Amino acid sequence: MWQVIAVIGSIPEALVDALCEAFESGDRPMPDDADRPPSLDDVGERRARAARSGALSAKREAAADTAAARAHFRDNLRFYGPPTAGYADVLRLLLGIDSDRPTTPAVDRFVLPRASAEAYIQWSG
Repeated sequence: MWQVIAVIGSIPEALVDALCEAFESGDRPMPDDADRPPSLDDVGERRARAARSGALSAKREAAADTAAARAHFRDNLRFYGPPTAGYADVLRLLLGIDSDRPTTPAVDRFVLPRASAEAYIQWSG
Protein backbone atom coordinates (compact mmCIF):
# COMPACT_ATOMS: atom_id res chain seq x y z
CA MET A 1 0.00 0.00 0.00
CA TRP A 2 1.34 3.39 -0.97
CA GLN A 3 1.10 6.23 1.48
CA VAL A 4 1.84 9.88 0.86
CA ILE A 5 2.71 12.18 3.71
CA ALA A 6 3.11 15.84 2.79
CA VAL A 7 5.36 17.64 5.24
CA ILE A 8 5.30 21.39 5.78
CA GLY A 9 6.42 23.93 8.34
CA SER A 10 9.26 22.77 10.57
CA ILE A 11 8.92 19.06 9.74
CA PRO A 12 11.25 19.01 6.66
CA GLU A 13 13.98 20.69 8.71
CA ALA A 14 13.41 18.23 11.58
CA LEU A 15 13.73 15.36 9.06
CA VAL A 16 17.02 16.77 7.77
CA ASP A 17 18.30 17.11 11.34
CA ALA A 18 17.24 13.53 12.23
CA LEU A 19 18.80 12.11 9.04
CA CYS A 20 22.04 14.02 9.63
CA GLU A 21 22.11 12.76 13.21
CA ALA A 22 21.65 9.17 11.99
CA PHE A 23 24.41 9.68 9.41
CA GLU A 24 26.77 11.29 11.90
CA SER A 25 26.21 8.51 14.46
CA GLY A 26 27.40 6.00 11.87
CA ASP A 27 24.04 4.50 10.88
CA ARG A 28 24.23 3.14 7.35
CA PRO A 29 21.27 3.65 5.02
CA MET A 30 19.11 0.53 4.72
CA PRO A 31 16.92 0.47 1.61
CA ASP A 32 13.27 -0.28 2.24
CA ASP A 33 12.75 -1.90 -1.17
CA ALA A 34 13.60 -5.52 -1.87
CA ASP A 35 15.10 -4.64 -5.27
CA ARG A 36 17.78 -2.44 -3.73
CA PRO A 37 20.80 -4.13 -2.23
CA PRO A 38 21.46 -3.32 1.44
CA SER A 39 24.95 -2.15 0.55
CA LEU A 40 26.85 -1.07 -2.52
CA ASP A 41 28.99 -3.48 -4.47
CA ASP A 42 32.63 -2.63 -5.22
CA VAL A 43 31.74 -0.62 -8.32
CA GLY A 44 29.07 1.34 -6.47
CA GLU A 45 31.42 2.03 -3.55
CA ARG A 46 34.13 3.29 -5.92
CA ARG A 47 31.64 5.53 -7.72
CA ALA A 48 30.31 6.89 -4.43
CA ARG A 49 33.84 7.64 -3.20
CA ALA A 50 34.68 9.31 -6.52
CA ALA A 51 31.49 11.41 -6.38
CA ARG A 52 32.21 12.47 -2.81
CA SER A 53 35.85 13.23 -3.59
CA GLY A 54 34.91 15.18 -6.72
CA ALA A 55 32.22 17.19 -4.96
CA LEU A 56 34.52 18.04 -2.07
CA SER A 57 37.34 18.91 -4.45
CA ALA A 58 35.00 21.24 -6.36
CA LYS A 59 34.27 22.95 -3.04
CA ARG A 60 38.03 23.14 -2.40
CA GLU A 61 37.77 20.70 0.51
CA ALA A 62 40.01 17.70 1.18
CA ALA A 63 38.36 14.37 0.40
CA ALA A 64 39.62 12.96 3.71
CA ASP A 65 38.09 15.82 5.69
CA THR A 66 35.28 14.12 7.63
CA ALA A 67 33.76 17.42 8.78
CA ALA A 68 33.63 18.63 5.17
CA ALA A 69 32.03 15.36 4.06
CA ARG A 70 29.34 15.70 6.74
CA ALA A 71 28.75 19.32 5.80
CA HIS A 72 28.39 18.23 2.15
CA PHE A 73 25.86 15.55 3.17
CA ARG A 74 23.89 18.10 5.19
CA ASP A 75 24.01 20.60 2.27
CA ASN A 76 22.62 17.91 -0.05
CA LEU A 77 19.79 17.17 2.35
CA ARG A 78 18.95 20.83 2.68
CA PHE A 79 19.08 21.43 -1.08
CA TYR A 80 17.35 18.26 -2.33
CA GLY A 81 15.23 17.59 0.76
CA PRO A 82 15.01 14.43 2.83
CA PRO A 83 15.25 11.23 0.79
CA THR A 84 12.35 8.80 0.74
CA ALA A 85 14.51 5.72 1.09
CA GLY A 86 17.59 4.66 2.96
CA TYR A 87 16.75 5.85 6.43
CA ALA A 88 13.17 4.55 6.50
CA ASP A 89 13.33 3.87 10.23
CA VAL A 90 14.16 7.53 10.93
CA LEU A 91 11.32 8.69 8.67
CA ARG A 92 8.84 6.27 10.28
CA LEU A 93 9.77 7.39 13.78
CA LEU A 94 9.60 11.11 13.05
CA LEU A 95 6.40 10.90 11.00
CA GLY A 96 4.63 8.42 13.28
CA ILE A 97 4.30 5.62 10.73
CA ASP A 98 3.73 2.18 12.28
CA SER A 99 6.90 0.12 11.96
CA ASP A 100 4.92 -3.13 11.85
CA ARG A 101 2.95 -1.99 8.80
CA PRO A 102 4.09 -3.90 5.70
CA THR A 103 6.34 -1.54 3.80
CA THR A 104 6.81 -3.52 0.64
CA PRO A 105 3.76 -4.95 -1.15
CA ALA A 106 4.22 -8.36 -2.75
CA VAL A 107 4.41 -6.89 -6.25
CA ASP A 108 7.32 -4.69 -5.14
CA ARG A 109 9.24 -7.69 -3.79
CA PHE A 110 9.80 -8.96 -7.32
CA VAL A 111 13.48 -8.41 -8.04
CA LEU A 112 14.31 -7.82 -11.67
CA PRO A 113 17.96 -8.57 -12.38
CA ARG A 114 19.78 -5.51 -13.60
CA ALA A 115 20.99 -5.64 -17.17
CA SER A 116 24.63 -5.06 -17.94
CA ALA A 117 25.62 -1.83 -19.65
CA GLU A 118 26.42 -3.82 -22.81
CA ALA A 119 22.82 -5.04 -22.93
CA TYR A 120 21.28 -1.59 -23.23
CA ILE A 121 23.92 0.86 -24.45
CA GLN A 122 24.57 1.13 -28.14
CA TRP A 123 27.81 2.87 -29.07
CA SER A 124 28.04 4.76 -32.32
CA GLY A 125 30.94 6.54 -33.88
